[in-house]
Amino acid sequence: MAALTPTEPPSFAQALHLVKLGTAPERYISTFPALSYDYAPNQPLSLARSYGGHAFAQAIWAASQGISTSNPDLHVHEANGYWTQAGFANRPFIYEATTLSLTRSFALRQVTARQPTIPSEECPFPESDAEKNMGPVAFVLTCSFKRRELGSGYGLKFDVEEYGGVLRKELDAHPRHVYLRGPNGQGLIRLADFPSIDVRTPDLREYNGGKRGTSHRRLHVYRASSGRLGLHPNLLAALHAYVSDRAGLDVLRHAFGVDEFGVSGSLNHKIVFHVSPEEMALDDKTWFVQEMSSSRGGDGRGLIESRMWSPSGTLVATTVQDALFRRAQAKLA
Repeated sequence: MAALTPTEPPSFAQALHLVKLGTAPERYISTFPALSYDYAPNQPLSLARSYGGHAFAQAIWAASQGISTSNPDLHVHEANGYWTQAGFANRPFIYEATTLSLTRSFALRQVTARQPTIPSEECPFPESDAEKNMGPVAFVLTCSFKRRELGSGYGLKFDVEEYGGVLRKELDAHPRHVYLRGPNGQGLIRLADFPSIDVRTPDLREYNGGKRGTSHRRLHVYRASSGRLGLHPNLLAALHAYVSDRAGLDVLRHAFGVDEFGVSGSLNHKIVFHVSPEEMALDDKTWFVQEMSSSRGGDGRGLIESRMWSPSGTLVATTVQDALFRRAQAKLA
């Protein structure tokens, strides 16, 4: 009988849960399947590619494991991930972490992720899956950790009025589900729900009328799906990284008028956190905003930039993502 996903959708902490393997080298195995477009509870493990933001966030959490206990005052400062192979939802990720530099106030860690060459026969994934033959490195992350600096903050506040009445309405009235056009004529694909996270996509067709490239915008608003998420500070940072990869390629599609594409996927994704963890906490009452745009598309690649704002209008994080984005018929303009 094929291995099934858990009957109940996992929480975010469960979805990113890691089990340490032995003592040296420092290795971890994921226990729950990575999110895929067709992820569904109590269904066979998906044969589809996994959501790239899952490996990105889980690698950040893996990098945190060797820091959180010995250096609890060091929190995620920046993460830069590179996808080198497609990830799959029907087998675990095996993460290997190493420390590149460690001082009293700063640490730099590297994480590589591989997967077994064959699907898992159990879910949650058993530690014995880590003994199977491993495929090539699928994802590489460098992640820095920094001690909080004292002093007042400064910076621009998010301008809600920029988008007229779109963000003044009840935000839970915006669509929960997002449908993307699949590659190679596969029709529409609905993004699966994120664990513990309620994400909505405001309709910006009126705002974007006639705007292309840098002027074109996409917004996501997100909050905890229930209560307040009591997560470790570095896992909380990983949550925002998890959201940040949502529908990034769709930004390029609309910003440059691309109707269809062949091969596509993220090449690398960088996130820089600007605030301390307490300013990133999520609950089910207030909404964070991700504001996305693109300044470049061409030569088979596209750049996706985003700013992630707290409910008080403070800039929480900035992301830059470079994606492989090949048009089926012609180059991007």
